[in-house]
Amino acid sequence: MTYWHGKRVLITGGAGFIGSSLSKRLIAAGGDVVIVDNLERGHLEFIDDIRDQVDLRVGDLKDKAFCDQIFSSEIDIVIHLASKVGGIGYYTSKPYEVINEMLQIDSNILEAVTTHGIDRYFYASSAHVYPIELQGTPDSVAIKESQAYPANPELSYGWAKLIAEKQIEYACKENPELRVAMARYIGIFGPNQDYALETGSVIPVFTHRAIKHPAIPFSIWGTGEETRSYCYIDDAVECTMRMIEKMEDLQIVGPLNVGKQERIRIKDIAARIIEISGKNIEIEFDRTKETLIWGQWCDCTLAQEILDGWTAQVTFEEGLQRVYDDLTKRIKN
Repeated sequence: MTYWHGKRVLITGGAGFIGSSLSKRLIAAGGDVVIVDNLERGHLEFIDDIRDQVDLRVGDLKDKAFCDQIFSSEIDIVIHLASKVGGIGYYTSKPYEVINEMLQIDSNILEAVTTHGIDRYFYASSAHVYPIELQGTPDSVAIKESQAYPANPELSYGWAKLIAEKQIEYACKENPELRVAMARYIGIFGPNQDYALETGSVIPVFTHRAIKHPAIPFSIWGTGEETRSYCYIDDAVECTMRMIEKMEDLQIVGPLNVGKQERIRIKDIAARIIEISGKNIEIEFDRTKETLIWGQWCDCTLAQEILDGWTAQVTFEEGLQRVYDDLTKRIKN
């Protein structure tokens, strides 16, 4: 019998990218899963194979009445994944919309958790909380969790996540029975990601372009020398579950960097996707687009220490192949 057996777990954003994968793992582990999603970024097709095994609630988490309604039933653990997720173009074009909606949703969820006496809470934060100064060159040093301050995230998305972390820390002081875990996800990728040009990130956007529109060149902002680190979804889900289980020993787990300690140039990502596709696709570099984050990767040794040696297992190449194969099937269907 696992830790999760019989536990009623509410997952916001449960029909989304990370949420759908996590929901399936929790059901396999014996959990009783409630999925909450507005289905704007999440999709029913992502949870088709578990639809009859979950309690699905569709609604807007900005609506406090809806939050009170979904939290009125017995809930053991809340996993808050719902957010305004997109690529850098989306965040820079709608900064105030992003931060306003995120703060409203995060505040509503945290208030509902404390009001209804739920004592296990997981929050999905992000590596975007880190100061832009620490990510200014392609060979920037791996960032530790303690380096989030003095605060200076590049995007409103990062500011919203950082504020939410502080709200949660305050809630723990006011509610000693509350136990929380916070993960700063870094470059999580895998099947079911958004591939829309405006809101998607580089891997799903380029993969979709390679499958559907190979005659259109890949357009990379900047020089392509910019570096990122990526962690496959299965590894992120495993780490998330371990963090929640660790709340039995610690009141506050994290914030922990959840990712993989390797980095790859953006132009190499494009080249590898082209290689997988077997197609002749050109790469163009748009140097008129400003890229403030030149090198983003994080030190994940604290997660390894606290979570009994957890490390990401899936290689970047293997993950890319899985993404390509999955998206090919989705497009054909």
